Amino acid sequence: MRSAKTDNNERTFLFIKSDYKLTKINLSEILFLAGMRDYTQVYLKGKASPLTTLQNLKEFEGKLPEKKFIRVHRSYIVAIEQIDTISRSEITIGQFTIPIGNSFKASVDEMIEKNS
Repeated sequence: MRSAKTDNNERTFLFIKSDYKLTKINLSEILFLAGMRDYTQVYLKGKASPLTTLQNLKEFEGKLPEKKFIRVHRSYIVAIEQIDTISRSEITIGQFTIPIGNSFKASVDEMIEKNS
């Protein structure tokens, strides 16, 4: 996975290998990422099906800007800008419902505090 950085050293897009080709993804188009062992599904705005790549969620976590993405569960990273609602135990992005893991509640609460 390659990336581009702007002058303020923040990535604006990534190249993700999927289906034997590299696909350029603007970070602003990512809704959330779902990890499945060694694979990650990247859900994008306006796309019916996610991109699946042979890369684990931990690798993505290190490459995504902390100000724009938050890990909310062992298997999920969400784009903060895409969140519609947050309840006690889940986040809604469009028609998707993403669980909030117990060990990630504190960081979700901290993100809410910063953005309220």
